[in-house]
Amino acid sequence: MPQLEPDHASSGRADAREAEAVRLAETWVAESAETAVDPSARRLAGILGDRNGLPFTVGFVDGVLRPESLVAAASHLHRVAPLVPDFLPWYLRAAMRVGGQVAPALPNPVVPIARRVLREMVGHLIVDARPAKLGPAIERLRADGSRLNLNLLGEAVLGETAARRRLEGIHDLIRRPDVDYVSVKVSAIVASVSLWAFDDTVERVVERLLPLYLSAAANGTFINLDMEEYRDLDLTIAVFTRLLEDPRLAGLEAGIVLQAYLPDALPALRELTAWARVRVAGGGARIKVRLVKGANLAMERVEAVMHGWALATYDSKLDTDANYLRCLDEALRLEATAAVRIGVAGHNLFDIAYAWLLAGERGVRADVDVEMLLGMAQAQIAAVQRTVERDGGQVLLYVPVVRPDELDVAIGYLVRRLEESASSENFLSAAFDLHHEPALWQRERARFEASVARSSDPSLTLGPRRRSQPPRVARTSAVDVDLDETLPAIRRPAAPETATQADAGLTQVVLGIAEGANAGTLGDMNALAPTPFGFREDVVETAFYAPREKATDASAPGFSNTADSDPALPETRAWAAQVLARVPASEAGIRTILAARITSAADLDTVIARTREAGTAWGSRSAAERAAVLARAAAVLEARRGDLIEVAASETGKVFADADVEVSEAVDFARYYADSAR
Repeated sequence: MPQLEPDHASSGRADAREAEAVRLAETWVAESAETAVDPSARRLAGILGDRNGLPFTVGFVDGVLRPESLVAAASHLHRVAPLVPDFLPWYLRAAMRVGGQVAPALPNPVVPIARRVLREMVGHLIVDARPAKLGPAIERLRADGSRLNLNLLGEAVLGETAARRRLEGIHDLIRRPDVDYVSVKVSAIVASVSLWAFDDTVERVVERLLPLYLSAAANGTFINLDMEEYRDLDLTIAVFTRLLEDPRLAGLEAGIVLQAYLPDALPALRELTAWARVRVAGGGARIKVRLVKGANLAMERVEAVMHGWALATYDSKLDTDANYLRCLDEALRLEATAAVRIGVAGHNLFDIAYAWLLAGERGVRADVDVEMLLGMAQAQIAAVQRTVERDGGQVLLYVPVVRPDELDVAIGYLVRRLEESASSENFLSAAFDLHHEPALWQRERARFEASVARSSDPSLTLGPRRRSQPPRVARTSAVDVDLDETLPAIRRPAAPETATQADAGLTQVVLGIAEGANAGTLGDMNALAPTPFGFREDVVETAFYAPREKATDASAPGFSNTADSDPALPETRAWAAQVLARVPASEAGIRTILAARITSAADLDTVIARTREAGTAWGSRSAAERAAVLARAAAVLEARRGDLIEVAASETGKVFADADVEVSEAVDFARYYADSAR
């Protein structure tokens, strides 16, 4: 079969490239071992290698550096001091423990000293943004030929004043003659980003960023648009492409970040490449994609748990590493780099070696930058830089800058770097020990080889892991639910009363206790507990706290929260737009009220009588029967999510996101008590 020959040849080249990448990484490790290491970096690495290193350092950074109050900082210092790592010299350990003991009583002298010690420990990771300090720092960092990507640190801004201040700070960097590359993220320059108003938000962000990009074009400065959480993926791409479609920016080369721990990364890369080809064909400049693995995993997990969503990232580090290589394979091709330059960002020496060799094979090294973080394994950066520059490439250093009086905004960045350095899953955790710890070298080599094999596995997920939750597209009238059909247990005659129930008294009748129930008293209960709701049909429970239940149980057996609507998904945003379009002229709530109006005494008597009957019938239902009713109620609420949001918005002015969460709460209450009663 002649068509297999190219596959064999390709496989052979890949195997040879993999082996050569291992040899090149080994060379870099050996060279870095001969380079002097910054004492602060070495000390920090040793601390993070300690069992208590990460909780101590993160606790210190977050609890002692961040608070404005010295008293609050002293209280945190007192709590973290006992965790001081054994790696520190004895005199520093002693000073830390003594300082922690006396800090609550003497916060004024102790806390500033402790803060100064920690600043010195992490100072190699960030640069002072004050003009008098920044200039010399830039000159020093550029001395070895490195190009610098300056990022004015800051987390999401909460108000317009902070947003404009951050924007002006970035503008100041762009205007500097010694700065030619800066990074910016959407949340740092616009307050209150809402994905529910996606198009309006895109326009607002573009309006805010456009002067920045025009200034960059005039000053010859490269702007890199950073990516944050998964929810920002579509927004950031839309903002990036909209900005560069401005005719005044046709000649500006600008960049965007993609995160390989998202299965969406490769489709996004293809989308950007196709768009960039059209731009270049029209006479515009190329774009650049900075490919990273992703550093917001903790936040992604929190978001997923809070809202009942699937985790947007891969479940395993192996799949993330494999997807990184898969994206590189697609990006490092002549037809792609004609429109998109690539930044190979990270510190995994195997990945960098593999990418550099692949770029060499395909003749695209001139279109590739190797990008690494300031202060992270600096000796290895120097070793990589020598090879890359010898081959005609360049290494770009990602340099976070912050003013000392705003160090609190650097906390998020510092914590992410500390977690990367401490986690055994990350290459950086072994960076200082690869040369003299064969086991660590073999561990990282095996991980790399596994990721190469996995990168060509067809089962590696491609595309978003989240899907729009049903029924986010259904449209029903607000008054067309027939309770007689939907909730038959409410209307169905009660099961015959047993002697046990008759003797039990009013309390048990109301609570629906069915301790003596048997198959005869259950009647057609199975019909009321269909399997889609997941009930155990052979169990009859009481509707109150049973002795066999555990007070320590945090939830009902089998209960899980319903998922909130996810505005990161285009189909969910389209559904939300349909709901909101109905709001201005909505009469759904009015129709519901009119349908329930009682206009005569006879009708009122009928309703009261039916209510009494329903109360008696409900009181004699078993817990399992009640569970079936509640589960059906939950299903109806979920199916009517859009109608409920429409009414809440039209009658009370409630914003979409808040109304959506309240519908989820209603569904959760019904499901929770259904599962509790099983």
